[in-house]
Amino acid sequence: MDNRLPVVLTFDLDGETLWRCRDPENADKPVTLSQGRYGPETGLPRILKLLDKYGINATFFVPGFTAEQYPEKIKEIYNKGHEIGNHGWSHTYPADLPDFESEFKEDKDCSDLIERLTGKRPVGYRSPAWEFGKNTIDIMEKMGFAYSSNMMDTEEVRYLKADGRETDIVELPIHWTLDDAAFWLYSIVTPGKAMQPHRAVEDYWIEEFDALQEEFSGECEEKGYSGKCFILTCHPQIIGRPAKMRVLDRVVCHILNSNAEFITAEKLSQRFRMKFPKH
Repeated sequence: MDNRLPVVLTFDLDGETLWRCRDPENADKPVTLSQGRYGPETGLPRILKLLDKYGINATFFVPGFTAEQYPEKIKEIYNKGHEIGNHGWSHTYPADLPDFESEFKEDKDCSDLIERLTGKRPVGYRSPAWEFGKNTIDIMEKMGFAYSSNMMDTEEVRYLKADGRETDIVELPIHWTLDDAAFWLYSIVTPGKAMQPHRAVEDYWIEEFDALQEEFSGECEEKGYSGKCFILTCHPQIIGRPAKMRVLDRVVCHILNSNAEFITAEKLSQRFRMKFPKH
């Protein structure tokens, strides 16, 4: 890690799973499901175009169900140089799965399919809705994930700590305030009735970035190192709307004009592990 703040753009390509996991009856509601399809079919091309425009490699977390529905989209993401991480199979929250075996199958089936489509097995895991069940950490270790991106207790890259235990898994921190769903996910039922003004969200993300970069620069000057990072989480079915893409474009331009570095989650975790080897 150098004196540039690491910035990771992450996109959760949930597709229909966001709606199916909330209510199984949504599987028979084509209008509701169309909100999810908007992500892979309409939002994703805009996102890939923006990333191409600025030469940025991003990280996409994809449920296996979505990868199965859109295999060519997954190949396109990978072939453009972006990372693909594991996001479970059905976007079912781990705590809602009945046992170790069912949760393990969700994650293994997802990784198996992504590996078949791209030739590379995912090295990172993001839990649906950023929550663990009682078996999740054990499963992450069994799956051999190099990093997790789920915790909200810091802005610093560190090894994953939870339930009184420290693991060998690198944790890349996130937060709801840097998630488009917290501001713009609209659903016919709660949780999820939010339509914030575009400029308000843009101003918040930029102000949060500026404040974090100021801390990062101060720590680098004082100690020669800072572990802080800026990780933005977006969903193609949300951020992929035309006007919201303008927000993302302006945020990206602001970051590009600062002392920061865009990097994938995998590369950031590798860099941390090299600087702070566990063994």
